[in-house]
Amino acid sequence: MALLHGAAGLAGELGWRVAVGHVHHGWRGRDADRDLAFVAEHAHRLALPFVHRRRDARRTARELRLSPEAGARHVRYAALHEMAAESGAFRIATAHHHDDALESHLIALERAAGLASLAGPREAREDGVVRPLLRVDRAAIRAFLAARGAAFRRDASNGDLALARNRVRRRLAAWRSSPGGAERLAELEQRLEQFRLERDRVEAAFESEVRPAFRREENATAIDAAVLSACAEDVRRLALERLAAPYARPGRAPMTGRERERLLELVGSGESFRFEAGRRISFERRRGVLRVRRRDAGPVYHAADIPTPMRRSVS
Repeated sequence: MALLHGAAGLAGELGWRVAVGHVHHGWRGRDADRDLAFVAEHAHRLALPFVHRRRDARRTARELRLSPEAGARHVRYAALHEMAAESGAFRIATAHHHDDALESHLIALERAAGLASLAGPREAREDGVVRPLLRVDRAAIRAFLAARGAAFRRDASNGDLALARNRVRRRLAAWRSSPGGAERLAELEQRLEQFRLERDRVEAAFESEVRPAFRREENATAIDAAVLSACAEDVRRLALERLAAPYARPGRAPMTGRERERLLELVGSGESFRFEAGRRISFERRRGVLRVRRRDAGPVYHAADIPTPMRRSVS
């Protein structure tokens, strides 16, 4: 609601055309129906176009074998892009805020995730999603709404401690009210900012050193293995994830952390190899070229299994 009122207030000054999109995830029954009606009414009061989509997030999660949270996220962004296209919008603004970033960082720490997850949500994504409130905390957002007398609704599922994010959110709330909590939060925020800066550095190096060398082939993406070998290890790690991403299952990472580290070793060996990640994605290095594609029916083997005539170093 803060994002809605803020965007509506700035639209005239900045020349924006604003539309309001809402996703009904098929959860929470009548509460979710009331959310939909609530948002539609506020869009009407602000004289803004309103579009919505209804989805069955739980069914999608079951079909794709995702967690309920991941299934909801998958259907939400797909629906947002549909509505953006319908509305002629080239940006999708979501109301993720600073507390969300801290929660994401703690969840990533618990799961021993990679740099991208540890750095939290991005303020701007390549697909047009932007998060203008990412540096604003929940308290400031509520103060903004209170000053304008703007109503909001609370998602009842926020109290469900079966969901990891809700457990982390409760932990952060306990820190805020405990002795020494302020110092602990300040340390967490500093660490999050360091990861953001590191992610920006690695992604900038990837964009300048590696992405221009990607080649699209029929049913595959290829790159000269020498380009990868010349990169720093963290840039090489990101390159492997980006090469694999188009072939990943919907809503899933293209590979596990263990698979990524094994691939990093194989690429660094200079030898030919074939490796499967995510039970779906084939990496093959032959004659100095690394190719990534959807898995075929052929055998999966590692460098040690490759017949001697195929094994060679890349000069």
